[in-house]
Amino acid sequence: MKLRLLLLFNFAWISMTPVKAQILKHSYRFYENFQVAQPECGSDLVQAEALGNCNAAATAGSYLDDVLPCGVQRKVYHNNLNWGLMYPNTTGEITDNYTIQMYIKVTEWGKINTRLIDFSNGQRDQGIYFQTKNGSSEHCIDAYPYGIAGICSNFDSSTYYLLTFTRNGKTGILDVYVDNTLVASFNDSGGIYTSKAGTPIYIFRDDISVSCESGQANFAYLSFSNQYSSQSNVSEIVKEICYSASINASADFSINPIPVCSISKNTTVTYTGDIPVPGTGYAFEWNFNGGTIISGNGMGPFVVNWNTPGTKNVTLTITNVACKNSIVNTKQILVGDLELTPAVLPGTCTNPLATIMANAAKGAPPYQYSIDSVHYQADPVFKVSPKTYQVYVKDANNCVLSKEVTTDPVGAVSIKTINDTTICEGQQVQLFSTSINAVTFSWLPAKGLDNGSVKDPVANPAVTTQYIITASKDDCIAKDTVNVTVTPKIEVTITPDTEIEASVPFQLNSSSPQLAGQAGISYAWLPPMGLDKPTIANPIATITLSTTYSVKITSATGCSGMSSVNLRVIPPPSIFIPTAFTPDGDGKNEILKPIINNIKSLTYFKIYNRWGEVVFSSNQANQGWDGRFKGAEPVSGTYVFKVEGITDQDKTITKEGSFLLIR
Repeated sequence: MKLRLLLLFNFAWISMTPVKAQILKHSYRFYENFQVAQPECGSDLVQAEALGNCNAAATAGSYLDDVLPCGVQRKVYHNNLNWGLMYPNTTGEITDNYTIQMYIKVTEWGKINTRLIDFSNGQRDQGIYFQTKNGSSEHCIDAYPYGIAGICSNFDSSTYYLLTFTRNGKTGILDVYVDNTLVASFNDSGGIYTSKAGTPIYIFRDDISVSCESGQANFAYLSFSNQYSSQSNVSEIVKEICYSASINASADFSINPIPVCSISKNTTVTYTGDIPVPGTGYAFEWNFNGGTIISGNGMGPFVVNWNTPGTKNVTLTITNVACKNSIVNTKQILVGDLELTPAVLPGTCTNPLATIMANAAKGAPPYQYSIDSVHYQADPVFKVSPKTYQVYVKDANNCVLSKEVTTDPVGAVSIKTINDTTICEGQQVQLFSTSINAVTFSWLPAKGLDNGSVKDPVANPAVTTQYIITASKDDCIAKDTVNVTVTPKIEVTITPDTEIEASVPFQLNSSSPQLAGQAGISYAWLPPMGLDKPTIANPIATITLSTTYSVKITSATGCSGMSSVNLRVIPPPSIFIPTAFTPDGDGKNEILKPIINNIKSLTYFKIYNRWGEVVFSSNQANQGWDGRFKGAEPVSGTYVFKVEGITDQDKTITKEGSFLLIR
């Protein structure tokens, strides 16, 4: 059996024995620091030198590159010989009922004993050890002074193992697991392996009584909880330990479906992290990137709808109410708007088969088409006999859309053009016609038409005209007529384009010389926002953003004219920093830099990583950050910025916030 050393704490406590009313968890992933994983509230680990007269290394340890068994490559912490870690246990998180888990790779064993856990604050030799068995490669769990118990294992110094130490406060039984195998159980009714508030717990650090029993290991994860773990709890943790040791799942959530194939479809976002319902002690903040919340609050689940297609960000921020520690997780979802427009060409006298052309758009090509939902093809054309069909399209995201079409049997020629219509002088109208079986078309008179031999010509007559369409196929003929009434063209005079101040009322004017003195004239201004009376000739506009207004003036006979005016609101000085950028080498959104308006100079533009280091600084507006720090490749995550600029009026503007670097 192979074994990994790791201290891990998992929050799947629904099935755990609730010994204490309040569940506490402190976990550490060694992201080049000794901080507790957010949003947990807890003390940092402390590097501690072994007691006694041992030849300790000059430095406590370092961060090394390593690869975990699941293929995750990351930094891990390596303790040097006769150095370990101290868990403060300040408020008595660990007492008599607990689970301590380690995920480590032991790189050097002690001559006989390797100290694993010390509950005595370094004063007694009593503790939990690895003991070498008869000089072999086997190592046994020794809970001194209880002695060796259970099975011993061959430990590979190039392999990570999960060790679980869990004590039942009611029975006094201390269980030790190697991965998901129970290797030893000790009756600790005397309470030797317990602690209390203010008494620290040491990992891989020896005591002063019998010193120099030390080893070295690579630490990938370490956690402490005040809950006892059963065999099933440990087995569940082992299944995902390699990934959960590297990934903080507190803010994890699922999105279903992915992708969303239509803006008419809703999406369900479900919290899947390890904080138990109802999330007591934590604040959940969701950002759905412009999506409309149909239902849901708090931990969710949420039903969300996006009314525009594209890539959307879903962001969850969880904050611990007690210490304000936060964790942020952002996932992307593709919202599509797949369209299908089937077209049908009916059969003819010589070929009774109809043609269905399935035209797809707005999805992710290449498209596949079907008329039975089972057999798909790249060709959008189907030759079919006359009846009703369900036409399907499937895009590269496996989004499927269908529409019903009916192909009519070959029969007599028919033609139907548009109803009688009225246009203004100088305007045009397309004479759309619907025909069955016809193959040739002819319009009379041809004057005023762009083409008198097509089914749907564009008409632009100078005077009122009656048009006659003749449709034919072989010796089959059908006719229809349409009267196009021409009324005088209406010209609209409107206020010229103007620059105005924000929130200052401005008078708009409109008129038409053709309609002067006529009754029954109507006015429609668009958009109506910002106007006091959008249905009169001369409304007053009061706006804060630049707006283009158009007015449509309609006569009593229904003829109308339109014109537009651009009101440009003089913008105030501003500095804008995008909320995210993607320096991934695709040539898009590679540089993060400030967007300024009426700013004559920048005092500074600084960017900080989550450790407070300045990763970029400049006072030039045209300079930005490419995501690199000290020559290293960009690292995804949340960064903080601070920027200060001088306006054209010599005023100072400062701004600070955060953004996402996405890889």
